[in-house]
Amino acid sequence: MADEIRTNAAPMSDVLVAETVRRGALLLLGDRANLRNHPALINLGSDLFGSTTQQINLLGLDGSDLMSAVTQPGAVANTALTDAQATIAPAMNRLAYEMTDQAVISDPTGAINSPRLALSMVGSAAMTLTNLIAKEGDGFTTSGSTGVAFSHDTFISAKAALIQALVPGPYLLVMKPKSFTDWMTDLESRGGLTQYYPASQQMQEIRGNGFQGTYDNIDIFTSNQVQGMNTNADWGNFLFGRGALGYKEVAMGAPPRSQIVLLDLNGVIRVAEDRNEKAGMTSVVGHYYVGTNVIETARGRTVLGAQ
Repeated sequence: MADEIRTNAAPMSDVLVAETVRRGALLLLGDRANLRNHPALINLGSDLFGSTTQQINLLGLDGSDLMSAVTQPGAVANTALTDAQATIAPAMNRLAYEMTDQAVISDPTGAINSPRLALSMVGSAAMTLTNLIAKEGDGFTTSGSTGVAFSHDTFISAKAALIQALVPGPYLLVMKPKSFTDWMTDLESRGGLTQYYPASQQMQEIRGNGFQGTYDNIDIFTSNQVQGMNTNADWGNFLFGRGALGYKEVAMGAPPRSQIVLLDLNGVIRVAEDRNEKAGMTSVVGHYYVGTNVIETARGRTVLGAQ
């Protein structure tokens, strides 16, 4: 049990508080690539009335229909409305931490407390959204060959496919760290790093530690949430433009009177405390009502990179 953390603090020697403290100690090591506010993603709002799903009409997504010149008092011909739709189904996501009174008393780090765990739930919500997006990103048409390390040829192939499909920018590339380092190695051998602009410390603070920089006007994120493909022979990295993926966060409304709210971000992310006095146990529970979906598959590419 080498991953456990113990404490020799009085009054109880060698009290095992492994799970809670271990989670706290690993917070700074976690993936904090926050894709939420990138303009390549479409925020579908927070309203959801009368149903757990919403139909997304694709009409006017990119303004590609041209207007026609008419003579007065001539009438313009009708352009048929598309009935193409995508469906998004947000779900309630939850995460709970439990801590005993004894663990709190004997914790020498001070990490086991409700306010700190509540703040960590915000990072967990960001990771949850990144995970959901990554699960959508491995379903596009693929670029690259299975079992082959990610290279600049693969990158060019995927970008060319989006340009030829008239996909509007900005583009966003989300990669497994292994694929990203394979690409950087390939670029360096070609002398092609001149177009790469590494992320500054300030940009990483704003966008998250997963932001690696910009190459050829494409923002690049690395994330450990990128999915495995082809019986785990490849990583399902993905490149997409605006209109490929959307997400919907739903506000949960006013909290019940009995709910002890520790943190509330517009009702979308809410953290509450639950107390079991008989057991001397406190629970911190985070709620995040969110869903993702592919809006139009032609606007993205799954870019393979060997594991």
